[in-house]
Amino acid sequence: MPSVMKTSQIHTWLFWTTVLLKLGLGTGHAFAKPPIQCNGKPEVLEPGQTFKVMTWNVQFMAGGIYELWNPPQSRESLDIAKQLKVFQQVADLIEEENPDILLLQEVDVDPRVKMNQVQWFKDALPARFHCSTYTAYTYLNGHGSLNDRKEPGGLNLLTFSRFAVESAVRHDLPAIPDQSLLPLTCNRALLEARINLGAGSLTVINTHLDAFAQGLDIMQRQVQQLDERLATMSGESQWLVGGDFNLIPEGQYEHLDDSEKFWYQKDSELSVLTSKYAVIPTPEQASGAERHQWFTQATHPKLGLDRTLDYLFHSTGLKLIKARVVQGHTETLSDHLPVVAEFKLAK
Repeated sequence: MPSVMKTSQIHTWLFWTTVLLKLGLGTGHAFAKPPIQCNGKPEVLEPGQTFKVMTWNVQFMAGGIYELWNPPQSRESLDIAKQLKVFQQVADLIEEENPDILLLQEVDVDPRVKMNQVQWFKDALPARFHCSTYTAYTYLNGHGSLNDRKEPGGLNLLTFSRFAVESAVRHDLPAIPDQSLLPLTCNRALLEARINLGAGSLTVINTHLDAFAQGLDIMQRQVQQLDERLATMSGESQWLVGGDFNLIPEGQYEHLDDSEKFWYQKDSELSVLTSKYAVIPTPEQASGAERHQWFTQATHPKLGLDRTLDYLFHSTGLKLIKARVVQGHTETLSDHLPVVAEFKLAK
């Protein structure tokens, strides 16, 4: 999310977004079956077992704050050598944290320069991540320049699991159907994977909700669709959702710098979910006296970490053991920080 943008840029973006919105919104109910790749002998997650989950927006390996919304000539150039260096540090941190289930967002696949960060992860991560599935949610519209790799190509949701993934489904989220005037076509999604529990399953959803939606109802509709999906799983005792929601929690608006409040609603759209489901961090944690421990994003160097946009929602069938945001040595790897949690499955 941007922190400093020229007024003319904001007005231009809002004008074109509003024009496109008037063309009509997508229904957000399309389905697809993403590929599942499993190697070796995936483990079986047993009732009563403890497991660890990690969600992280890795920001296409740009490293730290990368102001993608600014014109190419006014931001640092990207190159594959730098991205590979950042990637190795990201992979090292993932190994250090040693999660059993890993949810990644903004994983770049760009055929123009033969960059496939999905494959990078598959090749680099330990063999114990037996299964993976992924789906793209942004696509170049042909406006992107190849010079100095100044923008990502196609961003993906990527899920890894130490345990057997028996099925995967992509649920399209509401989107503007004609985005031909914009550099990137965005078709946000829920990537749903089912992990075999023998007699049942653990449903894991990976997502990255929209941004730059001021004056529109995109965020409300995307949150509503996720809520509807979770309602259909009410009969299932075990599920979790992780990702970058691009929404602050209830109560954090008042603590934002005045220059940042434009991008959010005082009454957060996220409250539809936080009022119904268990979430990490809770609104009380993310907006209370110790809120700095739960900040997951920085948009401007002068402000530093100042907000929470990344969460793990979970069913009551999962007993939370402990959770935290990985701070201290990740700020130079992405503009988002990882959220990790350990759960115990109900018997």
